[in-house]
Amino acid sequence: MKKSITLTSRVLAAVMIATSLFAAGIAPAQPAYAQPDATNVFATAGVTVSANGYVSDQAAPAHAIDGNPTSNWVYKGDTNPPSQENPYWLKVDAGAEATVHQFVIAHAGYSGAPDIYNTRDYTIETSEDDVHWSPVVSVTNNTYGLTTHNLSSPVTARYFKLNITDPGSADLTTGEYSANIYEFQAFGFVETKPLVPVVTPLASGSNQGLLGEYYLGNSDFSFGAYKATTVDPQINFTNLDPILQSWTGQQDHANVRWTGQIMPPQSGDYTFYMMGDNGFRLWVDDKIVIDHWVNDWDKEQTGNVVSLEGGKKYNFKIEYFEDTGGSNLYLRWSTPNMAKIIVPSNVFYLPQNYTGPIAGNILKDGSGAYLTMSSDMNNLPANLGAHLTFTADDQPIQVPSVELGSTPSMLKLNLVTKVKPNQVVKISYDGQANLQFADGTVVGSFMYIPVNDVVDYSPIAIAMSFNGSPKTNRSFAWYTSYEKPDNAPANIADSIVEVVPADKDFGSSDVKRFTGKPEETKILNLKITSSTNGAFISHKALAVGLTPGTAYKYRVGSDGNWSETGSFTTESLIENDYEFLYMTDSQGSNSHDYEVFADTMKQGLDHYPNSKFMVMTGDEVDAGSLESQWLDYFGKPQSMFLKLPIMAAVGNHEGPYNDNYYYHFNYPNDSIQNPLPPGSVYSYDYGDAHIMVLNTMDIGWDDRQKESFRQQVEWLKKEVAETDRKWKVVAFHKAIYSLGNHALDSDILSMRQMLYPVFDELGIDVVLQGHDHTFMRSYQMYNNAPVTNVQKDQNGNALNPDGTLYMINNSAGTKYYDLQNGVDRYYAAVYEQPYQPIYSGIRMTENSFTIDSYKSGQEQPFDTYTIVRNDAKPAPVAQLAASKTADGKELLTWMAPQVANPEEDAVRGFRIYEIDGKLGMNWSTYVPAVKDQANYQYVVTGTQPGQSYKFAVKAVDKRDNSVASTVNTALAAPTAPVVNDGRNTFGWTNVPGYANTADYEYSVDGGANWLPVTANPQPVGDNDYPAGAVQVRIKANATSGLAAGLSLASNLPFTTNFVEDTYKITGELKRGEQLQLDVTLEPLANYSSDAYIVFELLEGDKPILMNAIPIKQNKLTFKQYFNVVGQEYKVKAFIFNQYDSELRVPLQLARPKLFE
Repeated sequence: MKKSITLTSRVLAAVMIATSLFAAGIAPAQPAYAQPDATNVFATAGVTVSANGYVSDQAAPAHAIDGNPTSNWVYKGDTNPPSQENPYWLKVDAGAEATVHQFVIAHAGYSGAPDIYNTRDYTIETSEDDVHWSPVVSVTNNTYGLTTHNLSSPVTARYFKLNITDPGSADLTTGEYSANIYEFQAFGFVETKPLVPVVTPLASGSNQGLLGEYYLGNSDFSFGAYKATTVDPQINFTNLDPILQSWTGQQDHANVRWTGQIMPPQSGDYTFYMMGDNGFRLWVDDKIVIDHWVNDWDKEQTGNVVSLEGGKKYNFKIEYFEDTGGSNLYLRWSTPNMAKIIVPSNVFYLPQNYTGPIAGNILKDGSGAYLTMSSDMNNLPANLGAHLTFTADDQPIQVPSVELGSTPSMLKLNLVTKVKPNQVVKISYDGQANLQFADGTVVGSFMYIPVNDVVDYSPIAIAMSFNGSPKTNRSFAWYTSYEKPDNAPANIADSIVEVVPADKDFGSSDVKRFTGKPEETKILNLKITSSTNGAFISHKALAVGLTPGTAYKYRVGSDGNWSETGSFTTESLIENDYEFLYMTDSQGSNSHDYEVFADTMKQGLDHYPNSKFMVMTGDEVDAGSLESQWLDYFGKPQSMFLKLPIMAAVGNHEGPYNDNYYYHFNYPNDSIQNPLPPGSVYSYDYGDAHIMVLNTMDIGWDDRQKESFRQQVEWLKKEVAETDRKWKVVAFHKAIYSLGNHALDSDILSMRQMLYPVFDELGIDVVLQGHDHTFMRSYQMYNNAPVTNVQKDQNGNALNPDGTLYMINNSAGTKYYDLQNGVDRYYAAVYEQPYQPIYSGIRMTENSFTIDSYKSGQEQPFDTYTIVRNDAKPAPVAQLAASKTADGKELLTWMAPQVANPEEDAVRGFRIYEIDGKLGMNWSTYVPAVKDQANYQYVVTGTQPGQSYKFAVKAVDKRDNSVASTVNTALAAPTAPVVNDGRNTFGWTNVPGYANTADYEYSVDGGANWLPVTANPQPVGDNDYPAGAVQVRIKANATSGLAAGLSLASNLPFTTNFVEDTYKITGELKRGEQLQLDVTLEPLANYSSDAYIVFELLEGDKPILMNAIPIKQNKLTFKQYFNVVGQEYKVKAFIFNQYDSELRVPLQLARPKLFE
């Protein structure tokens, strides 16, 4: 395919295309095919558009095809750019097949934005069925604001998709990427062959369409139980799954029968074509035309030629069955004078004797239903409601009254009980009320399924978590539906949480109200199932400033649209005794699987009712891209999640290149540069434990995942270096020690070799894992081997053990792996596969960690393990100091602390980190201790000249860090001293990063006393100062903790200028249209030799010009004019005994005077 990208004018109209090409010097090639005048097919009636998401209604996808060059579609992502696997996308459904030979796209630069924000890499794909896609345009490294793409040959399709894999530069402030498309246009025409003139005008009426009767299917593909009746406009279904789900309750094993009439537009020999997934049959004029009752898919069948008369109606019927998997069905036709096209909706009519509804819908508030009849109705029978049967999910609802709607052909059914969202409604009429059309035709019995337009906009999928200190903070994330936005509350996008003490009401003055950040509220178009999409809003809010140890209740949502009430209690100021739950791999493919998970969670809370939170180690769902699973994950146990903070790791089934995990949880997102997805690497404290959550990515890592995990390891090391907590726990998904299906996977073995030395160095107590769907508790592991001779206390518990405990507790749902044969089980102390859900309760005390593991349905734990630690923290290092090496690097020196019992609790090393993150967001290092060595030093590389650093050094024993010892490094000294003895000033070159005069101070007594710098060069007075006495440095800042920098000393002496007080200079500087200086000289001594008054014009401190005037004994007043205007100008006056070109220092006859 040949493409061109052309920068054109900013006028977007059909005529613009040709003119802009010529204006740019590009003559479009003449097409080799006949065609009508090209139009923008995306601007025609019936075109719809969708996208992967958008920021607001004002930036919805429709604005990209509305022909308005000032409106646009905007989708804001995050700090992770899109990829080929997960692009930003915009999809247009043209409503019918269109032939296109040219695309035009207006990018961000089209509106005047910098070119760096233009879409850089993108493709355009086309499809006939919204399933199978073919690329027609591929662009990389675009920089233009408007691009034109001419196809070498036209393409015919119904669906067109713009995939963006590089949207241009990220926002310079937030680092977030976004798509920004002002127009997406396609130029071509709708039909490749025109129809011959119609013989008989087609009548359009309200009785058009086909009567669709939906059934369950039998195993032999015959029709089973009847489920629903509706009216479908035509046979052009790219995806029948959601339709079958709505009308039959299932996507598979369903049958449909469509009946009605077909009226061709012209007489001729018609050939019908059908293609579908799975089998189908077609009758025209009661004769079988296509018979393909075969369980295959996507194989087009051509029927027998049928001679039809234009304008005449013929009986029409299609039968169809769907077995399993995807489902679609298409009906096309052609004649010798008409190209093959989808049979249009305007040729279909309902069955001749059909008198039932042709459309129906439930009112948006659920209080009633509308039925649209094929023509106007007569007066309604008084007892009509008694002859109607109305059910919602097979539960009857009374119809007390029926009235005419907004038109005489519409019936409005008023209900006693409101219909709820997603309920399947059936309306039956027994035909016995003498209901009539206006022409007297009696309406016969019918059953009809109206569309349920009721949407529940209340918050769903509510997740409470920790983000910040559990003593004072709680974070919240939730969804609201955004289906049918016009029906949604006006404030649906508000993200608010209200928190109130548990014994108060939300309407009281005690309520605290917290609003989420607008940039974290995202409108999303997400996949609900593999074949259906839905619109949602992802909300987040953070409650801060709460009181420790206090019981609260809360609600999330917006005014008038609140969730159910949840509750929590903040952590007390000192709370070392507590419990929490640990589960993993709740993933499931259907609602029942998540009901099992909810039951497992309930059992856990029954045994541990005071759980402070729940740790889940990934694979919360089976397909992270499918919202149906997330909604079940949160929905089935929602009443429990309203009271229990969830601290979840991301699993390979949720990430790394899908952000639904991020949308559903509100965790810190400041750990590393590329977490994949955001918010998946974080830590939190509770009691005396520091818990760190890692992201172990997908199975098989690409370069981005490798780099992300490298950053995680650096983050983990700094987390341990910084923490002052006793217990260090790591949670992640992919178990590095396990016995299930994944135990010998190459990525698992590689991770083990990567991580166990890190955990050994960091003194990690416990690692909580998932992924391998078996139960395994390891030995205490150190250096990839079980620790021998673990000391036990009087209760048989491990006492101050070496090494790390690794746990994996099967699955909290229904998915289990067998114990794999051939695995060396050297690390496994306890293991089994009971083929039951397992959950664990963890009890923490000041000195112990106990994990009890339960099989579902059992009252007692089948495995218990306790670690007891009564060890103490080491003493801090002594005499920590910072200096510089000969080549300017930072040098840290310290002394190891004294240890009372080196054999029991020796210091094994030292952890160092930079407190302010100036060496990188996660810089830290570890220095091993050397036996009998007392003095240590470490040279820090990578520091910048002119920058100060604050380092912390901690001694570490087997597990614990000491209290940190800290030291500030000195800032570098200014450079390049300039001594100006004649002007009595001292100048220098500033330290990089410190350009302000106010950053500095100076001394004239060798550093004994310091004064604020007022200028550079700095006046120091007319005195004798030996070399080195005048100094300058960056001054200290107590607020930021900045220590004073090193000083720069004068390299030459200052001497008193040779001045004889012969005259005194006084005067006035006047400012107007020009600068005027009036000077008067007062003689102070007898003097008769030469004298000159010298005027120096200064712009700020910069000399501009000098002028000298001889002084006469009888003339002691002077006026001097300068042709300048402005406050920045000033004048300095001197009196010298000479003013010539001789290289002699003149005698000053007066002290200089500065006028300003």
